[in-house]
Amino acid sequence: MTGLYTPGPVGPTISDETVALVREAMAETTRAINTSTGLNGYELEVPARVIVPVITPLVNLLPRRRGAGVDIVHWKAITSFDTARNWGTLADGGTPSQVTYAVAQMQNTLQTISLMNQVSFQAQWRGRSLEADVRARRVAELLYQLKITEERWVLGASAYLMVPPAPALATATTGGTVAAGTYWVKVTALNAQGQTTGSAAAKITTTGSTSTITITVFTVPNATQYNVYIASGASYPGDGSAWLQTGISGTNAPQPGIGSPVTLADGVTVMPSGEVTPAYLTLTLSAPPATSGTALSTVTANTAKTYVDGSGNILMWDGLIAQAINNASTANGATLGAQVTQPAAANGQLALSDIDNLLAGMYLQAAGDPDYIVMNPLDNVRLTNLVVGAGQLRYVVQAGDSADQGQLTAQYRVTRYLNKSTGKEMPIILDRYCPQGHMVFLPLSIPFPVPEISNAVTIETNQEYWGVDFAITDANFKFADFVEETLKVYYLGGLGVIRGIYPSF
Repeated sequence: MTGLYTPGPVGPTISDETVALVREAMAETTRAINTSTGLNGYELEVPARVIVPVITPLVNLLPRRRGAGVDIVHWKAITSFDTARNWGTLADGGTPSQVTYAVAQMQNTLQTISLMNQVSFQAQWRGRSLEADVRARRVAELLYQLKITEERWVLGASAYLMVPPAPALATATTGGTVAAGTYWVKVTALNAQGQTTGSAAAKITTTGSTSTITITVFTVPNATQYNVYIASGASYPGDGSAWLQTGISGTNAPQPGIGSPVTLADGVTVMPSGEVTPAYLTLTLSAPPATSGTALSTVTANTAKTYVDGSGNILMWDGLIAQAINNASTANGATLGAQVTQPAAANGQLALSDIDNLLAGMYLQAAGDPDYIVMNPLDNVRLTNLVVGAGQLRYVVQAGDSADQGQLTAQYRVTRYLNKSTGKEMPIILDRYCPQGHMVFLPLSIPFPVPEISNAVTIETNQEYWGVDFAITDANFKFADFVEETLKVYYLGGLGVIRGIYPSF
């Protein structure tokens, strides 16, 4: 492990040297600062106080190394040292059994992350009374915003849309015309480039002839729509018999900064804006499901590239969650990769046993022993309530100390989780850029003696933070920050993800 993360408030930790190195930088949203919208000489307190919410724990935590200067990096991640599970028996004069390795062929592209800003001549000249040097302040802020963008990439970036987890299903006996039967539901994610393959199938059994089926679709980063496919039968009949339900498909997904308030199961209302986006869509099937039309079998590959240039070249690499999904473990199989699971409950409700089972599976299959758990603050509220509700918390007050009795603190928060399988305490990293409904179990150390690899996860760069001033072509100073990098997970067995968590509190 390269360092110790201490949960709690995290402030900007960029040194003066780093800021000086990247003085030509920017903010997340392109702001054209001019005389009508910029920071001009109003009679305000000076100097201006600039608040930048730089909370980027993973970017600050993960080690960085200089790359070779290529566009694609390849590496091999060993997922098992003995796939044959040999006992090592040896007959007199015989030949020892040979150890067989299981190796995941890994690759990731290096991509440029860049942001730009500009300050008009007039804003620079007239802003001295408020900010002294407006341009210098915007340049310094730019690096902070670039790091925020980088944090998003580490968690939620993917070259292709991630295949959604299986939906959560529920039924009611009134309100519709769905006949009694057993139904299987799969979902796909879509964007302007294409569609993913289908999720795992979820099963629901209805009774009577006036039923409805409620389908909770768990969203994935960068998707804009979702399609629903339904089949029927005592067992899943195959994708050729799973039909597109046009009436409830093509549903728009809430995106950051877009949407109306959403009320969760317990009555709590959240606004899907900024980084807090609902992790699910709720759809209701009232009429009998379609039994013809477009079958899921027509979707033979994931064609949903995330971000592309004019020639269709992919502009995004795979982050932690995408690499886990793309290299998920096959239980007791030859490839023991990352552990990717969903809550066992049909309604997507998280249980402490879901976490314990994932950790046990990681250790038993690949000696996986994560160092941290990364989650959205809303999911941490759910985890805390689970711990309190399960009676796994004790608050002791000194009966004879009146001061202690008079200074009780309301509420609790879980900041660490004990891995029952290994005895390791894992600090919980609250990350507002972690997609809601996901928990990422992050390894920084490798439990095997590998001299060439000291870190389980590394950011590899072609070009570290680099700032550029552009030539003046109009009455504006224009500047941008760049970094070209990729993310490499060497130890897949130590990486785990629980997703499809229904965010009720």
